[in-house]
Amino acid sequence: MSAHADLVWNRALDLPSPSAATHTGDAALLTVLTFHGLVMNGGLFNAVELHSHDDVYPVDAVVDAYRYLGLEDAAAAIDNAVLEQRDLASPSSSSDDDEDEDDALEAAEERINATYVLEDDGIEHVLEVALANDPDAFAPVD
Repeated sequence: MSAHADLVWNRALDLPSPSAATHTGDAALLTVLTFHGLVMNGGLFNAVELHSHDDVYPVDAVVDAYRYLGLEDAAAAIDNAVLEQRDLASPSSSSDDDEDEDDALEAAEERINATYVLEDDGIEHVLEVALANDPDAFAPVD
């Protein structure tokens, strides 16, 4: 990653929330890095579950941030995880057998987690592209 991109990356991580960003690129980068870190630590299923009622990083804003930076595949994986979790939570998908329900939930979690294949270097790459294509989307680095 270039020195400039590294400065932008680190500055985004220093922001207290996306709303504190003065530029949309910085807000999107913070949102993606925050959510991505959670996925790397606990999986996509867990990250979506935790963000389903989050006021600072709601799932819809997370998906928008991924798309803003051009991370369409990861955004689609998040969207699909949200839909699958809703299906799993619906009364029609519940089972009378707790063990069957636990097995289905575990299988869904593994399946959902496997759909998120983004690594840090993928975010680094799209940041470099975004900085080259739309430098005004990010606050100047002093």
